[in-house]
Amino acid sequence: MFYLISEWLRAVWGPFRLLQSHVVMMGGGALAAALLVWIFLPKLAKKCPVDRGKVVKTVDGKSVAIAGSTDAKAKPTGTGAALAVLLAPVLLCFFPIYAWESLWDIGVILCIYACMLSGYLDDCANVPWSGFRKGAFDVAVSLLAAVCLCHCQSMAVWWPFTRVETLLPAWIYIPVAGALLFGAINTTNCSDGIDGLAGLLTLLSLIALTVLLYVVIGHSVVADYLLIPHSNSAAKWAVLVSIFAGSMGAYLWYNCYPSSLLMGDAGSRMFGMVIGVAALASGNLCVLLVVAPMLLINGGLGLVKLACLRLLRLAGRPVNRPEPGETPTLLQRIFFTFTFPLHDHCRKKMGWSGQQVVIRFLLLQALLLPILFLLFIKVR
Repeated sequence: MFYLISEWLRAVWGPFRLLQSHVVMMGGGALAAALLVWIFLPKLAKKCPVDRGKVVKTVDGKSVAIAGSTDAKAKPTGTGAALAVLLAPVLLCFFPIYAWESLWDIGVILCIYACMLSGYLDDCANVPWSGFRKGAFDVAVSLLAAVCLCHCQSMAVWWPFTRVETLLPAWIYIPVAGALLFGAINTTNCSDGIDGLAGLLTLLSLIALTVLLYVVIGHSVVADYLLIPHSNSAAKWAVLVSIFAGSMGAYLWYNCYPSSLLMGDAGSRMFGMVIGVAALASGNLCVLLVVAPMLLINGGLGLVKLACLRLLRLAGRPVNRPEPGETPTLLQRIFFTFTFPLHDHCRKKMGWSGQQVVIRFLLLQALLLPILFLLFIKVR
């Protein structure tokens, strides 16, 4: 909204022209989101459901609570919905709206909110949604977001370590982009199991994506120097990402150990969608590997493992966990040596505390991200 009204406001006072500056919108949006979340999130969290641990339905149809995260019990969860409510006026004011073509961008934002809504409904449910129900919803929303991103037209895609640029027709781009969005949603969701872990890793990824979209791809001089295709629309997506980064920073004020509230599936799925959308907005289908290495290692490998086990089962060669005392086969060693999400393996098998997992995963992402980022944008 500020972008549209700046034309009239600058006639009143010249400095209002800065409302058309993407960097001003990035900084102002991030600050506004952070302040709103920091001030109002604890108040809205009181209206959110309370974490009850894991709940399953028994054979006789009764819902029974089983051992979950004892630290999480009795804390407000699903506060990702409160985050989304607080972000709505910030997005309305700061996200650049150019013309009628921005209806596609609004469609993308609605898909982000749809991911939040599905996660919130799952957080509120007495019995968690089934994997099929979650997966079907994620596939539908991911494909719809991919349609909005490409405007049902062919998309130019560039590849790392080469100057090759490929024009993908919509019928190829949409399912590929949808698969990447599906992976981003569920990878971030899988990492949300320890206070601060998913939030800190997500924050680093959002900052890296903001730099990539605004400083590199959105800047014609830098993009030409690095032999990367310049995108006029990259800067507006950098504004979106910076707004969510500001809100995540304020959320971590309350989610650092020992946390007082949890974003639940409503938040982790929403932020996963934002990471996926920003990655696709860069025009490179491989950028997720660069900006979210530990998110992918922690949660993404678990998704790959689950997919492989189900494919083997469909092929008539199921691989089950070895029984105590049984000598594991090669496939059993491959699939069951490590527990996923990886943070569970580090806690249960390696004896790391929750704080150790957060700090060490954060350090690994902080070390890997700049190295991979520089290789990604520099090597051609």
